Amino acid sequence: MKDYLQFMLLRVTDAEFSSVPSNLQNLLKDVESDMQRAAGNVGNPATQQNARRKFCGDVLEVTRQLLTNSFDSRVTAISVLKHLHETKAVPGGAAARMHPESLTTLLSVLDSDQQPDAVKVFAADAIRNVLRNCDVLENDQFRIWDGIAKQLAERCSESAYQQTLLEVLFEIRRPRKTIGANEPTVMKVFAAVLDDRQRPIEVRCLAAMGIGRGAYDGQMRLDPLAWKIAQLAGDAAVEFNRSPGDARWPACGASLVFAYRHASAEEAVAAPADRKGLLNRSTGAAPSKVIAESANLVKVVGLGLLKNSDALTREEVLPLAEWLNANKPTELKCDDRLPALTP
Repeated sequence: MKDYLQFMLLRVTDAEFSSVPSNLQNLLKDVESDMQRAAGNVGNPATQQNARRKFCGDVLEVTRQLLTNSFDSRVTAISVLKHLHETKAVPGGAAARMHPESLTTLLSVLDSDQQPDAVKVFAADAIRNVLRNCDVLENDQFRIWDGIAKQLAERCSESAYQQTLLEVLFEIRRPRKTIGANEPTVMKVFAAVLDDRQRPIEVRCLAAMGIGRGAYDGQMRLDPLAWKIAQLAGDAAVEFNRSPGDARWPACGASLVFAYRHASAEEAVAAPADRKGLLNRSTGAAPSKVIAESANLVKVVGLGLLKNSDALTREEVLPLAEWLNANKPTELKCDDRLPALTP
């Protein structure tokens, strides 16, 4: 079996083979097909599980060799790793379970100083795919969050890479660590990125949408975050007026709008922990005045960015500026386990 795997996978190290896109596509299809068939006719479920785990281990052993080879080899290796499911998905039932060492290998690519961001962005996208399509254990979700947070601490990385990292966090389902410090997971990162006015505006806008759509719990205070999103909208308006028509603005506008609002009717009426948009998360007998007022002001900027034609007028942005000055919170601490946000 290992000889077959080496023959199949190590072909990607041949520059002539890799120069033909269809060769790489067919190779990945073969891997997916082999994974679907692996241990399909082997005894009882426990025996099948062990056989699939061994098959994943054999594929992983060969695939790791590709991670120090050419760019095409590394990207192909990452594409293989995300398909290594030691437990198959059941149609209409349980999701697939990732081979643990394969997930560890993907995380090690993110953490490696020997891997360029051009490779790491593929690893981040593969991890997002795993979170979307597999049953990921709580502790593994914490490991993923930790690895992504470490990468985002490096502010010098490219904007596109930072955005991909943030998109991974949208898929984390555990809002707070249950091991060690009882701190928020994704909200800690979204809040820190939102608060960092030195980051690219498109990165901060995506973090703002994460505040409205990422995993959260009732211990978190949303008003300080809403005020910071309104402050970000003001920053975005100033920057937008310097370069209206830039291709990045529609995505920024959508991020600001959907920080507050749901994208489907189901998101608005889901269980409280699963609702999307700050307006839907601000519920109860006395909905947040800060969230309700800032939502309307941020919407004006967001729609202007979505339209992406003429600069925003003074009449459009002045109410936001005046509201920010009049409603600056006395306390910008959004969680007892996190430092206060900056004014």
